[in-house]
Amino acid sequence: MKFLRTLPALLIGLVAVVTAAQESTLITHGDLQGRSYHKALYGGKACVACHGTTEPVTLPPDNACEKCHRIEKLVAATARKAGEEWQNPHDNLHWGRDVPCMECHGEHQQSKPLCQGCHSFEYPNYKP
Repeated sequence: MKFLRTLPALLIGLVAVVTAAQESTLITHGDLQGRSYHKALYGGKACVACHGTTEPVTLPPDNACEKCHRIEKLVAATARKAGEEWQNPHDNLHWGRDVPCMECHGEHQQSKPLCQGCHSFEYPNYKP
C-alpha cells in the first residue's frame, strides 16, 4: 500500500527527468532559441540556411532539412527490430517517408514525436 502512495511522486519525478532531458537540446543562440546540434548555423546565417530568407514568416520546407539530413541515413539510423519495423519514425506504416520534418522536430520550440499522439513507442535517441 505504501508503494501506491509513492507511485504518483515517482511518476512526477520521472516526467521531470524526461522533460529536463528533452529540453537539453534547446539552447539560446544570441536572441534565438535553437538546437545545440545546429550551433554552427547560428553565426548569422541560420535563417537563410533553413528558411531561404533573413526574415522568415513560415516554417522551412522539408527539403531545407534534407540538404543536411539524408532521409536514407535517417531511416537506417532509426530502424526498429523485427516485428517493429513499421514503428520507424522516418519510414512508418501510416506515411512512409513523407511526414514533414517539422511535425516532430522544431528548431525553435519544444516538440514531440507525432506518433505519440496515438502510440506509446519509445524513441530513445529522439532529440526534441
